[in-house]
Amino acid sequence: MGNIKIKKMVQGAMLSAIFGALSIFNTYTGSLLDIFICYAMVIPLVWYSYHYSLQDSLIVAFVSMLIIIITGLPFFAISAFSSCLIGLFLGQALKRHASRGALLLGTLFLTFLNNVLLYEVFAGLLGMDLIAEMKEMYIMMQDIIPSLSQSISLTSFLSLAPLLLLIMSILEMYVILLFCQMVLSRLDISFPSSFHIAYMHINRIIGWLVLFLWIFSYCLQNIFHFHFLYFTYIQLMSSLVFAVEGIAFLSWLLILYQKPRGIILVMLGFLIPFVLPVYIVIGIIDIFSDLREKLLYNKHNRQGGV
Repeated sequence: MGNIKIKKMVQGAMLSAIFGALSIFNTYTGSLLDIFICYAMVIPLVWYSYHYSLQDSLIVAFVSMLIIIITGLPFFAISAFSSCLIGLFLGQALKRHASRGALLLGTLFLTFLNNVLLYEVFAGLLGMDLIAEMKEMYIMMQDIIPSLSQSISLTSFLSLAPLLLLIMSILEMYVILLFCQMVLSRLDISFPSSFHIAYMHINRIIGWLVLFLWIFSYCLQNIFHFHFLYFTYIQLMSSLVFAVEGIAFLSWLLILYQKPRGIILVMLGFLIPFVLPVYIVIGIIDIFSDLREKLLYNKHNRQGGV
């Protein structure tokens, strides 16, 4: 019993010391790697929270935050606070065999909370201006796509700020969960299912709901000219859901045919405007057809024939 206590204290002290060192490193590098450091911080906290009690984990997180506040920059401290919360949540959730959906929603809530704190609550303190950054982004996109202003005005683009925060939070959620699974599964911490994008597949009921919302919002805005900000949100989010499903299918297909390196190219294609509609179409086909099952069946038959 005494040895376990000592081991627990030593490991907790080591974690706090490592986080302090990372905070100092981040300060001296001019915050070039702050986001990546914060992502990495989640992993050891998940491991510690999984193996020890919530009370012990809270003490380690509290001490780590004190060190980071003393040694780090304000932006890093807020992001590190979010990393501590995510680490505590995931560790305890995995220990209690939480479902995949619970892990996704819980992590999404915490990443969204972090972005709201950074870009809304403490924006003035940190010298951050999301609207100004979006203006710069719009100008850069307009240089690449001159016809952009015909599709969406600057005012309409700026009104998408809350949606942008949500999309950023979703991406961060996915990256954190994927990294945690890649590392911690090698340390005998089991996850309810794979978070690799290739294994994401929306069921048809949700697919029909998203398709209905997509068509409904499109018709109201483009046919009946009923422009309302929330309809724009619905249309963009629905398009994003189908596009991600398309990426998931293509990633699954590349893994099926043993060409996983091509997934990087698929991901990069998401950034090309004229490729996005292709992903949306592929995503819709994947949801409402048995394409994956048919491809698996054909591949199995060919291998059996050989």
